[in-house]
Amino acid sequence: MDYHPMFEAIRAGTAVPVDYVKEIVTGRERYTQEIESDIDYVLTGKSKVRVFLGEYGLGKTTLARYAEYVSRERGMMISCLSEKDYDTLHKQDEFFRSIMKNMSMVGINGNPLKIFLRAWAEKTLAELEELKIASDDVSNVREYLSTRDNYDPNGMFSHFCAAYVASAGKGAPGEEFYAYLVGDNVDRRTMKKHGIYHFLQDDGWNFLRSFTSLMDTLQVPGLVVIMDELEATMNRRRDVRDRTFNQLREIIDKMSSGFLQKSYFLWLGTDAWFENKHRGIASYHALYDRMKNISGDSSGKTVILNLDPLSKEDLRKLIRRIKSLYSSCYSYAADSSFEEKTLETLMKQYTGIDGKLRPSVREVTKLTVELLDSSRLGNETDTVGNTDSVKAADNLW
Repeated sequence: MDYHPMFEAIRAGTAVPVDYVKEIVTGRERYTQEIESDIDYVLTGKSKVRVFLGEYGLGKTTLARYAEYVSRERGMMISCLSEKDYDTLHKQDEFFRSIMKNMSMVGINGNPLKIFLRAWAEKTLAELEELKIASDDVSNVREYLSTRDNYDPNGMFSHFCAAYVASAGKGAPGEEFYAYLVGDNVDRRTMKKHGIYHFLQDDGWNFLRSFTSLMDTLQVPGLVVIMDELEATMNRRRDVRDRTFNQLREIIDKMSSGFLQKSYFLWLGTDAWFENKHRGIASYHALYDRMKNISGDSSGKTVILNLDPLSKEDLRKLIRRIKSLYSSCYSYAADSSFEEKTLETLMKQYTGIDGKLRPSVREVTKLTVELLDSSRLGNETDTVGNTDSVKAADNLW
């Protein structure tokens, strides 16, 4: 495996590509196991919310990327939301539009929905031709699909799927159907001519539930929605913030009731986002109580996991792992004392007045690579990795 992109990302302070995340998740086995268990649980047909809380630099985004990595390996659809999507999180239709627009899947450039729909329609048209069922008759197609895929013949996506297949059978490009599916504004009169009367603006939750039914038709095993940096919601106006928190409460309620199938929502934020009584979740008791008390599955454990700083032994393992990958990438082996010297440097720079060692994961990674670069290039110095230099990696984790 070529590790150059990973090391270049670390040096530049940009996000490590998802393909490399598993290589550098060290000292986080408890959390990665929970993520894997959660996803396996969701693939049985259930749904779940998971929440990771921790201060900046403890590796929340790394865990988000690990969840993305595992989801890709399982063939799931993934939608990654970020701060730019939270301005309209309080609006139901905009929230679901963000989920659809940020959809991705391994091996597919761009949004995978259009590719999946086209392939599915071609397969269905071939079946209809073999069975001598007229593909240009929406009613016939809907009846066939409702029997084949166990759809409610009067359901939202039964109408959508039948109309899409019938349109594809006529050789139409079907752009309006894709626009409908991702929640774009479409001409309602045109869609009604196709027999479609349900729209995202009218009922976002039923739209999403119908989409998860469509995933079964497309043979997609599940959906993962990753919402990182949720602390950004604290900076909204009080009325917007409350509506945003109510939206999150509704997600928990819908998931707990089994309203959605094969769906995994992963939320990541700081401790203050959860505990702040003026601007955080604690200011909205309906959500706060649910997050504290609901397990999300039959385990009885809370949906919340708090991230702890890496122990000294975990730091040593992380340094050792980066050193090993660096050696593989650059054919350069640092001497046997490198790990302890790096750990000593970390202790000098990141030990607080209380005597506790508190470097963030990003600081450890950045410093280790800087020291390895310096050693390889013959420029060893005690000043490499000063506090200012590692702050350039703020967005890495």
